[in-house]
Amino acid sequence: MNMIRRASVAVALLGGFLASAHAALPEGVSTAITGAQTDGLTAVGLLAAMGAAVFLIKKVLTKLGII
Repeated sequence: MNMIRRASVAVALLGGFLASAHAALPEGVSTAITGAQTDGLTAVGLLAAMGAAVFLIKKVLTKLGII
């Protein structure tokens, strides 16, 4: 039990050190990261919509007996 307690304390301390490591970024970098995040979310949304469309088209064609 003592070993588990020591391991959990070590993980908590390591997590605390990692969480507090923040650096100030120039505004140009922050803007670029925000733009990339927006583009990524748009791409994921388009992929999800395309997947849903393919699924629905396949479902309709199966119901009609074409596939």
